[in-house]
Amino acid sequence: MTDMPTQLTTDFDAVLDRGDITEARRLLAPHLARGCAEALFLSSSIPAGDGDALAEADSFASIRQAAEKGYIPATYAVGVRLLLGDAVEQDATRAAAHFELASEAGYSPAMYEFGLALFHGKGVARDVPRAVYLIRASAQAGNEYAREFLLAYSLDVGT
Repeated sequence: MTDMPTQLTTDFDAVLDRGDITEARRLLAPHLARGCAEALFLSSSIPAGDGDALAEADSFASIRQAAEKGYIPATYAVGVRLLLGDAVEQDATRAAAHFELASEAGYSPAMYEFGLALFHGKGVARDVPRAVYLIRASAQAGNEYAREFLLAYSLDVGT
């Protein structure tokens, strides 16, 4: 088992892009039966119903469970939910901790978000040099938001 996306994510995304929710569920079923963290995370993105609060809670529970199993994109997703207060109480400090953990694993979106937290001192002590380092690393990994941030602040992208 890996802590980053595998072919399962690629296959799942292709099926979901076609709008075949039944096939998406079928694809994940054997992986979910084994408790696969990646499958738990992916299952949270299967549409349930408009404004279904129970489905939102179940979705977050799946993401949190995948994060607890060490799946890095899920750790990042928990951070996003905490930052935005999406289906959970907003908590910038806990969000930053999740972003830091995922950024240490080299997950580019988390490097950008943790860099932003450090840059603005949101949920963590302000540390601009470390923030710029992380945001630059995220930009170099292809994150366009990080690249735009660096350009907006007239900071060298470093590519």
